[in-house]
Amino acid sequence: MIHQIRGVNYAYQWLQPYDDQRPTVVALHGFTGTRNTFVPMFDQQQSYNILAIDLIGHGQTDVYVHPMRYEVPLLVADLAELLAWLEIPRYLLYGYSMGARVALAWTTHFPDAVEGLIMESGSPGLFTTAERSARVKQDRRLALKLMKEPLATFVEYWQALPLFASQYKLPAEVQERVRHGRLQQAPFGLAMSLAYGGTGKQPSYWAALANIHCPILYIAGDKDLKFQAIGLRMKEQQPAITYRVVPAAGHCIHLEQPTALLQQINDWFFQQFDRTA
Repeated sequence: MIHQIRGVNYAYQWLQPYDDQRPTVVALHGFTGTRNTFVPMFDQQQSYNILAIDLIGHGQTDVYVHPMRYEVPLLVADLAELLAWLEIPRYLLYGYSMGARVALAWTTHFPDAVEGLIMESGSPGLFTTAERSARVKQDRRLALKLMKEPLATFVEYWQALPLFASQYKLPAEVQERVRHGRLQQAPFGLAMSLAYGGTGKQPSYWAALANIHCPILYIAGDKDLKFQAIGLRMKEQQPAITYRVVPAAGHCIHLEQPTALLQQINDWFFQQFDRTA
């Protein structure tokens, strides 16, 4: 399904039949992903609705729009308007990596609408102006790489990053499915996501953590030491965060250990939101 928000067409999909008696979880994919990212994990009926959205520049959501529309504050304003158009005033957010950054920003900008936040391998951004400036330069170099070289060259580079090393243990057909999905993306969309919506360009939301009052679940893989450390640092800023580590998983937990991840999400969900308890 497609809906236009201020001139940008956003693609979205209910992963299971919508039931207005159930809470809604909005699922946001990572960089180079799409809403289809979460289909394998949510292959069984859950006790909540799951709305998956293609973020700007990805999947079937518009790519060739003004670059400023990729900026995180503008993006989350669009996404919040989409949920308002769907007449869902309250919802939970679940994001992976880039999607987790977007979900945290969304929670910060629209606290009255967000009932809960689930971050898989995500970050509030970078602490200092110097860190953000250095990251902006790095992301712009990658954006130029995307625009100048074949997409396949960038995908090979991206998949070879140490962050994704644990994925080489996945079955060959799973690795090929992920690679194929990345190759379906538009280079311009990925480039703009890096240059205008990347970690360096987005505001830092570290200081905002202490002011978030909805329940937060942070999940990292046991092989992803970088994001384990980020999650623990977030918990120092906001002690109410529920912090969990999934065994035998790297950065992309929903790909490597979907059953264990879903169990963590559901256990937390029932503890926080079971209206029958």
